[in-house]
Amino acid sequence: MKTIYKLKLNIMKKITTLFLILTISLTSYGTHLMGGQIVATNIGNYDYQVEFTAYRDTVGVPMQLVAAFNVFEQDTSGAWNLLFTSTVNYDTTSGGLMPSVVTVYGVEVYTFIDTITLPGDGYYAISWDDCCRNGAIINMSNPLNESMKLSTFITVDSLNPNSSPSFITPPVSYLPANTLWQYNPLPFDPDGDSLSWSLAVPLSSQGTVNGYEFLSDSAYSDSAAVFSLDSITGSLTWSAKLVGHFVASFIVEEYRNGVSIGSVRRDMQFIVIADTSKSMPQISNMQSVPTNSGGYPYVMLSPNQNYQLHLLASDADINDIVNVIGFGEPFDLTNSPATLSVNSTGNGNEVQATFSWTPDLSAVRVNPYIAVFRVSDQMFYFDETIQFEVSMLSSIDDNTSVTHKAIYPNPVNNRIYIPINLKEGKVISINIYNILGKKVYQSGSMNLQAGEHLILKDTELESGQYLVNIIDNYGNIIKNEKVVVVR
Repeated sequence: MKTIYKLKLNIMKKITTLFLILTISLTSYGTHLMGGQIVATNIGNYDYQVEFTAYRDTVGVPMQLVAAFNVFEQDTSGAWNLLFTSTVNYDTTSGGLMPSVVTVYGVEVYTFIDTITLPGDGYYAISWDDCCRNGAIINMSNPLNESMKLSTFITVDSLNPNSSPSFITPPVSYLPANTLWQYNPLPFDPDGDSLSWSLAVPLSSQGTVNGYEFLSDSAYSDSAAVFSLDSITGSLTWSAKLVGHFVASFIVEEYRNGVSIGSVRRDMQFIVIADTSKSMPQISNMQSVPTNSGGYPYVMLSPNQNYQLHLLASDADINDIVNVIGFGEPFDLTNSPATLSVNSTGNGNEVQATFSWTPDLSAVRVNPYIAVFRVSDQMFYFDETIQFEVSMLSSIDDNTSVTHKAIYPNPVNNRIYIPINLKEGKVISINIYNILGKKVYQSGSMNLQAGEHLILKDTELESGQYLVNIIDNYGNIIKNEKVVVVR
């Protein structure tokens, strides 16, 4: 089923009612809770693995290393009945399922994993809460006295197995003020159910928290980039107006055949700091990625053909170390997953991230795959989202070994992009000649696989007309194209 990301500004009345009637006794008293989520994954019959992840500021009373989940079932009248409470200890002996506490920028990550057995088909709620939230939160009136409550709702049907949605990319804690920032949590449903986003008021054990204000309010967002979710890609965009701590609560609701079958709530805390000495890392050549009619980065791929995308990332702070990480379904496929390699270009702190994917026939589908490329400088993160569609319609029907695409930009100032699509692997080299026929540049041999390639070249040439000549190792001309350099 086609995945749909739909922004809803108000939580649905039914979900609100369900959250309000669930009550849980407090089992521990850790403070400075920042966010988290509960994910329920079907592992066979009525058995579910429940994974609860909590994020906590390192300042405050230490978090108890025990989590208690309350499991409710909805009866035919719509009432919720407590079935049982399951308690699980935090440990590191579960074959890597429970990672150790990791401290990043003063944020601790706690993961608790439990296995529960539900009594049969029905509609269930799994919930947890604890006290208290971070007292520094600005967009609620009394956060230090508010507990944090998380719940997941799931329909269980033995004939149609169902797992709740999960999030592929980890949350980001820090971002700069008055700076365009993008983050994509990449919600993913393992069953292929449709997903619908909503922003909601965060919950406490007593209901909704007091005095909450949405971050889209003009008090918290610059008009140039109001806090919002993209309805197509799920990407979050924000330019924060104030320095401080802020919380947003998201609900991802899953639909099957047009019917709601469950939801997951995720709370996230954002720490906005003054950006006086640090620059935001960026991918500098996103304009080289093809776009669809809606203007979104969108790449059409053919099965059994290798595709390579070369992304350049850098940071204006020359002493920063830049890295790129890839997230998304293409990297997690069982058959022919995508890969991402990152290497220095030798140009300051610039790196080139090479995305390579040879999808097989099993990857063909109407619904595009969504991948996130996260560039970081060890302080800030910026996400770029690209959709990849694997389709038989994108196959090349001619019998030539090379598909020609124009070199761009043309005229060029200091960097050109040379696209080449090979039906078979070749060893190629690039030569550039000036208007007098003198060779002014010669590359080394490049051994390219079959598929699409985008070769980047810093020109360092004077203004004038040039001929870009690409040949294979047998001397066959692959491409001759004129370019104009303007300085």
